[in-house]
Amino acid sequence: MDEEALDFRSGAAFREFQPKARKSSDAPLYMLMLFILVLVVLTLSEIAMVKHSGGVVVGRGGFHMTKKAVHHDHHNSEHLKVESLLPGNVPSMELSKRLWYQQFHEIRIQQILNQVIQGVGDPFIDAELLDGNGMRPELMWSADNNSYALMEGNATMPVLSLCPEVPPDLQGQMSLELERIPTFEHLIEENPNITPGGTFKPAGCIARYRIAIIIPYRDREAHLKSLLHYLHPVLQRQQLEYRVIVVEQLGEKTFNKARIMNSAFKEALKHSHYDCFIFHDVDLIPENDRNFYGCPEQPRHMSVAVNELGYRLTYADLVGGVLAFRTEHFFKVNGYSNLYWGWGAEDDDMAYRIRHVGLKVIRPPPEIARYSMIKHVKRTPVEKRQKLLYTALRRYKVDGLNSLEYKLSSFTEKPMYTHVIVDIGDPPPGF
Repeated sequence: MDEEALDFRSGAAFREFQPKARKSSDAPLYMLMLFILVLVVLTLSEIAMVKHSGGVVVGRGGFHMTKKAVHHDHHNSEHLKVESLLPGNVPSMELSKRLWYQQFHEIRIQQILNQVIQGVGDPFIDAELLDGNGMRPELMWSADNNSYALMEGNATMPVLSLCPEVPPDLQGQMSLELERIPTFEHLIEENPNITPGGTFKPAGCIARYRIAIIIPYRDREAHLKSLLHYLHPVLQRQQLEYRVIVVEQLGEKTFNKARIMNSAFKEALKHSHYDCFIFHDVDLIPENDRNFYGCPEQPRHMSVAVNELGYRLTYADLVGGVLAFRTEHFFKVNGYSNLYWGWGAEDDDMAYRIRHVGLKVIRPPPEIARYSMIKHVKRTPVEKRQKLLYTALRRYKVDGLNSLEYKLSSFTEKPMYTHVIVDIGDPPPGF
């Protein structure tokens, strides 16, 4: 039997989370001010580190190339000048990450101060605000009974435990009726526990993971409705805390799936901390709710067996369809490449990155990791994609999250999902 299947059935596939004990306080305002002070100190330290680094950048000459890549790149140099597609200078991956977390802390501080000034809610227990750096101060650990107690001022609310390692209400193989397209009104009616933005958290226990589902989208409303119809119940039965983000590219110019997924990743982190991200094609519908959408120890390719592909893995490096990352691992690979305009190859580029940085793609057993692909018109692959792949490893440090350029057009919390529209500019000539 598959090793991961054994782990899942034994419950080991769900990460055990044991937070340190926290002491309750009789002065919530004092704790709030202390928390803000910590964030300020962290922000100032990040600024100092950035200044000390002197703004070190990696330019076009900072590539590392394998022998195989050198051969292919030389062979194709007359046809595709990759350097012309990249910014002249970009921050190093480490500097870019520090700059991002500096911005993250600044946004957190401003959000908390705005709530205090406006008197909206109670910032001391607001899980969406008080979780920078993965901290969740509203959840007070009770060491003697291995459970969480929600603290509201000085009053202790009912004790909640971590959700079980293996959710109790899973159904296994599901029956799909993809010919029936639900309306958004129907989706709202059948998911009364979903809150604005397509968000959810279990009511009776503390979720082991907070995840963001990122769905790249263009002109596929029927597909989106079908996916939400099946995905929301699966995630709820798995007792996850989550947000569904549908990201769309502004305008009708050549689509760049990878760039808008990178953009959604950064926008999501401006609003909350997430343990992991799952990048999900809009036309893939899960068939089995035992295919766990929580956080994997390594990048997990979840869409192993797709009906249109004969329910088999077509090649070893395939990571397209549905791919789960821990947040720190997505930073480690520098996100997706931003260069793949049009259809194809951005997923193969990601597979090279994962392997190159020392991570390993893991997969659930194919009898669980099953998906149905909604029928649609097949797109023609972009000719330049193979030529870009030849340079994947030598440019991953300067092509990704640290070189991403976009403008946020809108961020809207709709009933069933968060709708993000980004302007990523025009494709280069020839794409």
